[in-house]
Amino acid sequence: MVSASITRMNSRRGGCGLAIRTASLVALTLMASSAGAQDNGRTLIRAKHIYTVDGGTISPGEVLVKDGKIGFVGEAIELGLPAKVVEVDTLIPGLVNAMSSAGLSGGSAELSREVTPEFNTLSAIDWYSREFAEALDEGVTTLQVLPATESVFSGFACLVKTAGAVDARVLNAENGIVLAVSSDPTSRNRSRSRPDSIYVRQPTNRMGVVWIVRNALHQVSQGDSVLAVDPKTKSILSDLVAGKHPVLSVSRTDFDIRSALDLGDDFGFKPIIYGGDEVYRMLDEFQQRGGQIVFTALTTAASPRGLRGREGTELRWNVPGKLHEMGIDFCLAGRSLLDQARFAVRFGLAPDVALSAVTHAPAKLLRMDDRIGSITVGKDADLVALSGDPLQPTAAIRWTMVSGKIYGNSESK
Repeated sequence: MVSASITRMNSRRGGCGLAIRTASLVALTLMASSAGAQDNGRTLIRAKHIYTVDGGTISPGEVLVKDGKIGFVGEAIELGLPAKVVEVDTLIPGLVNAMSSAGLSGGSAELSREVTPEFNTLSAIDWYSREFAEALDEGVTTLQVLPATESVFSGFACLVKTAGAVDARVLNAENGIVLAVSSDPTSRNRSRSRPDSIYVRQPTNRMGVVWIVRNALHQVSQGDSVLAVDPKTKSILSDLVAGKHPVLSVSRTDFDIRSALDLGDDFGFKPIIYGGDEVYRMLDEFQQRGGQIVFTALTTAASPRGLRGREGTELRWNVPGKLHEMGIDFCLAGRSLLDQARFAVRFGLAPDVALSAVTHAPAKLLRMDDRIGSITVGKDADLVALSGDPLQPTAAIRWTMVSGKIYGNSESK
C-alpha cells in the first residue's frame, strides 16, 4: 500500500472538487516491487491543463494511471514507487463516438428478412480495420458500432474500444437493438415484379416501415399462437417489449422521429433517436416527450453533400445549443468529433457542454459512464493529450491512451 501527500486533489466519485492539504490515499492498491517504472505499469501524466469534464479544470494537474485505470487526479502527487512520467500541455478524456460503422466488413446486415434483431454486429467486425486506427488518431477511444440499417429491425449494436487486445476491447456485445424508422430499409426494394431477387419485398416506403414494426411487435404481444417468426427473433422482440433491451432508432426527418416516439409509446419502450437532423422542427414536442438524441447532423457540415442530409433533410447549425437550452439529453456523434464540438461552440453551445457532448454525454447515453467519459478516479485510463485548448482548431492531438496504453508516439511502440 502506498501513501501520497498532495497539496490539492479532486476526488471525482461525486463529480465535485475536494481540497485536502495532506491525506493518506488508500483508494488504489499498489504492489511494491523493485521493478522499474516500465514494468510496474504506472504512468504519471503531468499536464498544464486537465479537463476532467465532470469536475472542472485543474491547472496544472497530475493524473496517475495504474493497471489501465485512473488512480489519482489532483494538482500534485508524491509517490513512493517509480512511475513513467509524461508531460503534456492539455489532457482530456477519450472521445466517445456513439454512432459508428467502423470495422464492419462483409455482411454488415442480414438482408434476407426485414426483421432481424438477432443479427450479431460483433461477428462482422474486422478488428484490424484501418478505421479503428483513424478513429484513434482523432482521439476516439470508444465506439458504438451499429449494423447497417437496410432491415427494419437491424440487429444489436456493440460497444468496443478502438485499440488493445481483441478479447479486452469489447465493453458490451449487445448494447441495444437498432430500429431503422427511416427510408433506409426501403433502399433497393421493389414490388410488382418477378421475385428474382431478395429486394422484391417490403417495405418500399416509410408507411411500410412503420407497418412492419407494428406487425412484429403486435404479434409478440399476442403470444406464440400467431407469431410466424424465428424463435430467437421472437425471444429478442419479447425482451424489447419487456424493456430489457434499449432501442436505438435511426431517424432523421421530423416525421420519422415522431413515428419512432409513437411506436415507443404504443409498445412500452423509449427509443433513443440516432441522427435527428430535423429535430429542430419539433423541439417543444421532443422535450415534452422526454426524448434523447445522438445527434449526427453536424457530421454533414464537412461533407460534400453540403447542406442536405442523406434524405434531403434541412439542417440548422445551432441545434446542439437549442437542445442544451431546453434540457434535452443529447450527444454529438459521427466523424471528427472534436471538429463537431468546435463547430457547435461557434454556433452558440457553451464550451464545457460541447466537450461533454463528445465525452461524458455519450458515455451516459450508452449507460457506460461508470467506466468512461471523464477523468475520474477508478474509471478506465482513456485519455487524449493535446497541444492546447481542445476546442481551438490549432490544438493538435499528441497521443491517445486506451486502457492505460499510449498510442501515437514512438514511446508506445
